[in-house]
Amino acid sequence: MNSMTSDDVRGLTRFTRSLTRPGAGACDHLIAWEDFCDPAGQWLRLSVQGWQRLGGFTHHRAGITLVSFRASWLALCATIPEYHRGLDLPSFEGARVTVNAEGLLEGLVLPDRSVSLVPGRDRAEWWWRIVEAFIAPLTRALEALGGPPASSDQYWGNTVGLIGEVLRRLADDGIGGDVFAAGLELRSATGRTDLLSLHAVPGSVFSRRRTCCQLWRCGLGYCIECVLHDAPARKGRLRSNR
Repeated sequence: MNSMTSDDVRGLTRFTRSLTRPGAGACDHLIAWEDFCDPAGQWLRLSVQGWQRLGGFTHHRAGITLVSFRASWLALCATIPEYHRGLDLPSFEGARVTVNAEGLLEGLVLPDRSVSLVPGRDRAEWWWRIVEAFIAPLTRALEALGGPPASSDQYWGNTVGLIGEVLRRLADDGIGGDVFAAGLELRSATGRTDLLSLHAVPGSVFSRRRTCCQLWRCGLGYCIECVLHDAPARKGRLRSNR
C-alpha cells in the first residue's frame, strides 16, 4: 500500500459531500467505540432507543438494526475510498464515535495511523478483516440487548450491502478507476456474496441489497439500493441520503 500524502488527503476531502468521512466535527458526546458497544453501558441503549423514537417503531428490532446500519455506513465511508485509491487503510484501534443529544450515532473519529498489510494477504481480505473486527463487537452487544444473533444477516447485510452504494457515490464524485471491479473484490472478501447484488453501469456501479435496513419504516422513503425495490408499497419513492 502507498502511504498517504498531503495531496492524497486533499484529494479525498471532496468525498465528504456524499460520504460520512471520519472527523470530530461538532458533537454532543465523543465516546470510545468499546464503551459505545458495551451492552451494560448507556450509549448503545440510548442509540437504539433514539431510533425507536425517531421511527415510531413498535418492535425494538428495527432500532437495533438501524444502529448496525449506521455503524456499517461509517466504517465503509472511512475505508473504501482509501482502498480504491490504493492507499494505506486506516486503523480502527482506538476509534471513537460521536453521539448526538438524542443518542444517535453520528460520526467516526479515527487515530492518525494506518495498518500494515500482512504478507500473503491481499488488500481486499485485509480490508474486510479491519471492517469485520470493528463491527463484530457491536453485533455481539446488540444480540445481548435482545437483537438477532451476532452472526445474523440483519446486521451483516448492512455492512456488505452498503459496499455498492459507497462506490456508486464515489463514482458520481469522480474518483475514477474501475469501481465495479472494486465492488466485486470487496464483496468477495466478505465471504457473504449472497448479501449484495452488483451490476456494472458505464463509469459506475449499481447495487441491490439482499436484506432490509428498516430505514423506510421511519417514513423517510427508500434507499436507492433497497431490497424492497419491487414491493407494491414503494410507489416509486426513493431515498438518496444516509
